[in-house]
Amino acid sequence: MMSMIRSSLKNLFSKPYTVRYPYESTNIPENSRGHVEWDMEACIFCRLCEKNCPGKAITTDKEGKSQTIVIPRCIQCRVCVDVCPVHCIYMRSGYPTPGQQLEVHTYAVGMERFHHGTKVLERKRRTKT
Repeated sequence: MMSMIRSSLKNLFSKPYTVRYPYESTNIPENSRGHVEWDMEACIFCRLCEKNCPGKAITTDKEGKSQTIVIPRCIQCRVCVDVCPVHCIYMRSGYPTPGQQLEVHTYAVGMERFHHGTKVLERKRRTKT
């Protein structure tokens, strides 16, 4: 009981351990999983990334030669990177910017390497029943 009181008092008068992200910058560990990026020139459109994505965040368009990822659905699990047979998917360190919008990134053949188009989708409003 006394150790809990001592710990509570110590924490009450010390600085917080957390960072007020995104208002304050933070150190990102070197091997952290950040966000997914594609090298579309190497992609063979096998759809293994789409089939194995647990969050169903990835969509492949073979005819349009593009990959689309819905950012809030991506859980940064790295499964897509691990299953890619040609290793054209990479995890780049960095935290996604928090926001109220559904951001979608599209990577297509012919775009500059690791660059994407961005589209914002509207959220569906939930109605109370």
